[in-house]
Amino acid sequence: MENTTKSQTGNSLVLSSSFNAEELSALRSQAIQSIGVKMRIPGFRPGKAPLSVLSNYVKESDVNDDLLQAAASKSYSTFLKEDKSTDALIFEPEILSTTWGSVETPALELELRVFRLPRTDREFWSSIEVEDTHIDVESAVERRISALVETATELVPKSGAAAPGDSVGVSILTAGGQRPYRTELVLGEGTVGRAYQDVVAGMNVGESRHFSVTLQEKPLEGDLTLETVAERHVPEVNDEFAHSLGAYDSLDALRASLRAEEEKRAEEERDDSLFAHSVDVAAQRLDLQFPLYVRREETERRVAEMRDRLARNGLSLNEYLKYNSLELGAFTSGVESEAAKGLERELLMEATQRSCEILVDDNDAASYAETNGDELKKAGIDIASYEGKIAIRNIILWQRTRKLIVESVRLKEPGA
Repeated sequence: MENTTKSQTGNSLVLSSSFNAEELSALRSQAIQSIGVKMRIPGFRPGKAPLSVLSNYVKESDVNDDLLQAAASKSYSTFLKEDKSTDALIFEPEILSTTWGSVETPALELELRVFRLPRTDREFWSSIEVEDTHIDVESAVERRISALVETATELVPKSGAAAPGDSVGVSILTAGGQRPYRTELVLGEGTVGRAYQDVVAGMNVGESRHFSVTLQEKPLEGDLTLETVAERHVPEVNDEFAHSLGAYDSLDALRASLRAEEEKRAEEERDDSLFAHSVDVAAQRLDLQFPLYVRREETERRVAEMRDRLARNGLSLNEYLKYNSLELGAFTSGVESEAAKGLERELLMEATQRSCEILVDDNDAASYAETNGDELKKAGIDIASYEGKIAIRNIILWQRTRKLIVESVRLKEPGA
């Protein structure tokens, strides 16, 4: 058998393999015997019928199918032995074309695509450059305080007309709409509150008005009815306010606690962003390829998960598409894109674990289980079971690999 590399795209190669008459005969005999093991032939125990007898019972199409798979496997293993630069092959090879010889000159020309596991060691990841992410921690702290103030704000029903700063409940029927919808807003605050302030200010409960506003740079017209009005008694943000929330001696102590939480959150979000961008850049550079059946199966799996989630909420996929004004083709295309990204991420993680020899031993798993027992239990992972231990090892592997990638890539300032 001879292998010839015809082309290469990313991590995939197209091989051309030639089998002569003798090799083809051996593959055919192997295929017939493989099929015959599963057959019951009168006068013979299973798997004991001679080749000459089996040949009369097996279908030629079945023999050819098994023969082609065996030929592809032989090409696959031979390529691995001959190409020392290849660390490992992944997925089953794809048979692209077959050319059979004649009855007088039996032969087989087989063209197939094999998929290599890319080498993504530290040196590779250090060649990847991604834009750094900066998160404004102080702004996040102020948003947290504003949310706490909003929670502590007392609403007192008001008998007079609505005024800026009041909390109001309104029923809105947009032009062309079939049903009104109810919403609550604070007049003069936020995009919606500012848009409706001039319409609602001065109205009394039960009063209706026609309105014309601009939201998100789009005109909106309809009829509005004021249903509730309440004055907002907003607490002053001071040491007393902080103390009312719990074990905080002062407003500074509250801010310090929130800042510590937001700094940890910011670090996690930064790592998530760097990891996602690093994987995208790496996948594009390597031009990762996957067999058609792998892409199809992953897409179908994700669609099935989506159907299950919708069903648990009493919706069908068709209803979901209708409510969101989506065509099935556009939805499927989006799922295929996400499936491809998921496959790229999983492949790069596996390649990095192998290239960098990232390992997890029993002590690592036991220590992780002891430290994170509550979280694992909430996730439904039984740390005492075999499956649970495997899950814990995979979690640690993922975390270590992700950490290595984030720490290895080169960073550039946003906009640089």
